[in-house]
Amino acid sequence: MRKSTVGLLLAGALVFFAVQASGETLMIRAKKIYTISGAVVENGAVLIRDGKIAAVGTEIVPPPGTPVVQAWAVTPGLVDIHSHVGVYSVPSVEENSDGNEMTNPLTPQVRALDSFNFEDPAIPVARAGGVTTIVALPGSGNVIGGTGVSVKLKDDRPDRMVLQEDNCLKMAIEGNPIGVYGPRKQMPATLMAVYHLARKAFVEAREYEAAWEKFEKEKKAGKAAAAPKRELGKETVLKALRREIPVHMHCATAAEAMSCIRLAREFNLRLTLAHCYWVYLVVDELKEYKDVAFNVGPPMLFGYFDNPHVFHNTAAILAEAGLDVSLQTDALGGGQQNLLQLAVLCVRRGMKEADALKAITLNGARAAGLDGRIGSLEPGKDADLVLYDGEPLALTTRITQVIIDGRVEYRNESLKPLAGLTAAPLAARPLDLPENLGAAGAFAIRAGTVFTLAGEPLRDAVILVKDGRIEKIGRDVAVPEGWPVIEAGDRVVMPGLVSPRSHAGISDNWKRQSYVNETSQPVVPELEVKNSIEPQAPLFSFLRGDGITSLLVTPGNLNVIGGQGTAIKSCGAVVDRMIIKDRAVMMFGLGANARREGEMPTTRMGIMALLRETLVKAREYGEKRDRAARDKKNETPAADLALDALQPVLRGEMPVMIHAERRDDILAALRLADEFQLKIILDGATDAYKVVDEIRKRGIPVVLEGLFRGLGQVEDRGFNEDNAVILIRAGVTVAFRPDEGSWRTPAAGQPGGEPLTLAAFAYRGGLTEEEALKAVTIEPARIAGLAKRVGSLEAGKDADIVILRGHPFLTGAIPEAVFIDGRLEARAQPDRR
Repeated sequence: MRKSTVGLLLAGALVFFAVQASGETLMIRAKKIYTISGAVVENGAVLIRDGKIAAVGTEIVPPPGTPVVQAWAVTPGLVDIHSHVGVYSVPSVEENSDGNEMTNPLTPQVRALDSFNFEDPAIPVARAGGVTTIVALPGSGNVIGGTGVSVKLKDDRPDRMVLQEDNCLKMAIEGNPIGVYGPRKQMPATLMAVYHLARKAFVEAREYEAAWEKFEKEKKAGKAAAAPKRELGKETVLKALRREIPVHMHCATAAEAMSCIRLAREFNLRLTLAHCYWVYLVVDELKEYKDVAFNVGPPMLFGYFDNPHVFHNTAAILAEAGLDVSLQTDALGGGQQNLLQLAVLCVRRGMKEADALKAITLNGARAAGLDGRIGSLEPGKDADLVLYDGEPLALTTRITQVIIDGRVEYRNESLKPLAGLTAAPLAARPLDLPENLGAAGAFAIRAGTVFTLAGEPLRDAVILVKDGRIEKIGRDVAVPEGWPVIEAGDRVVMPGLVSPRSHAGISDNWKRQSYVNETSQPVVPELEVKNSIEPQAPLFSFLRGDGITSLLVTPGNLNVIGGQGTAIKSCGAVVDRMIIKDRAVMMFGLGANARREGEMPTTRMGIMALLRETLVKAREYGEKRDRAARDKKNETPAADLALDALQPVLRGEMPVMIHAERRDDILAALRLADEFQLKIILDGATDAYKVVDEIRKRGIPVVLEGLFRGLGQVEDRGFNEDNAVILIRAGVTVAFRPDEGSWRTPAAGQPGGEPLTLAAFAYRGGLTEEEALKAVTIEPARIAGLAKRVGSLEAGKDADIVILRGHPFLTGAIPEAVFIDGRLEARAQPDRR
């Protein structure tokens, strides 16, 4: 028996008799207990008494009558020390905006506690995601924003939820205060002024302390002395100077991080660097600062000026360097529930599982000075636990219960057995590719498992690729002599992924401009998005790395009619050669996003009136042109490019993608489609499940967005995780739109950024393996009108192929090789973090 286990058993024996004599007990039995502070306990138990952990071990005998809960795995409650839950309550409306006191760049006297809404609807959602403790912070609009408050996310009285009223001093040594005060012609307008103001605050707090010490000394000596004027802000800064509370400094670049360290060294502060996206650039320098805590995210993967086509896993890099790393959600308007998923994404891109689990439990607790109570499973600590039905960092694992202070605060009442998965474990060896692959016009892939998405998965199949197309696919296909062969017998092969809506190439360019919405006018159907796409945008590199080979690029949601989208491949130097289907869709926008200030439409009824007026005018225009073409006596109306662009829409030749979230907006879209006989695609569709029968009987496909949304918007109130299941079970065609990130923060580093993770979570939510995979391959291809070329592996289709290390739903199965039109366009680099 291991020494650590003996110690745990002794602890269990010591508490056994005390438990018999007193209070409430609970036993958790699990296949794996992740203590975080010590070894993983296999087939063990956690004994809880009076809200505390009494024992952890393998041979604990509970008192008679103790309730016993079974779990596959147990971890400590998750800890997020950088959140805005409670101070920016949901929904995100002005009435709930209480996180930034942006009247002065230095406001150390304000406290997040005094803004915290203990009834924030984001709290139970976060709890269901396994988050048991947060530090709610002021925002980063000020150089010093005030103090954060640490809160247990339990259903209790506020005074019992608060762990520490003033948990840390929140600061921002970066550009946000500049953006607030610079335009006001007020310091700081530069980063040097940000640093100056921060330093000035600490210097003045020292002087304040010295003045009080002088007063007390003179008073004690019997001298007549006037007490200094009390200043609450300086007294708060003194708590940081005395190291009573840590300083939580918001920074982004490596240079800003080093400025934070410089300030902390001068004033001997307990320092946590928050966000710190790009500190991987100076990781060797940081190794000497072992006392600094690094609170990384979100998102979790970052690129910078060094090479915008490459991204780095900052959390993994810091952890491997032996530094103290925690993860944060920066939850503002929701999103707190995604902390566990951020850890999964870090592991997916190379972080060690033990480091990732520590980063969402003990390391955050330690940085916030709360590790004496939370963050690990040890006797005497608070009984905050998360129970799982599988490995905690597996994509398909579900949280079954959450316990806070010994009480079950969340129980997953809807758990059902998951549908079976095709067996395809992770391959042990790296993927080898033939050296002459690029020069060959044809090659073969021998695959252990092939998801064709045109039928049942194939075992031990061969795919022949020639001239950019799939020539043959099957189990008994012979490889022609001399063809290069990719030996992927221990791997999974599937079609290239298809994004049913994208802003790639139009959202972020070298001037930091966005070409997504033409907001000069509410109705611009004549505009074509292809004229804005920049093929060299780094975002395309990231999308290819995620396995996305085709995408439908559209204008945004800020226009009533935003223009025409185009379907393209995700690689190419010239957009004309990337196009699969030109003028593939017309974009309409309903709901809050399409409303305007000071001009029509300012209301939803204004949006619909403008749409109907435009379509009526376009129909009349088309009829006049048709009459003139048939009979020369009729005058041909003057050309109108906007009305011309709507003719394919009215003829049913061009589908209309309508962004609508709320039920009333979706019903308005259906009325519009019925009136003008439009072929529509619903996009966003938060409330689609509420009108599923109306959608189904019209044969309308649905593109679901924001499956990991933070529930921050008013239109999110109807969000239902079962939306996809309800729609698909009713026979509606559904596709998932992944989030896309930017060239600085690739989509793979944020929840919902990769199509395969979306598919895995949809499977976890109740879809079958096939349904979930189709929602990121053949179904979006059908919606975009591309199914004859892409979306499945079939003879004659484009050779858009993804090779994975294992089953698509495994955490470690990122795309290893991505082929587009038979060319290798992306390859994973497993040694890069």
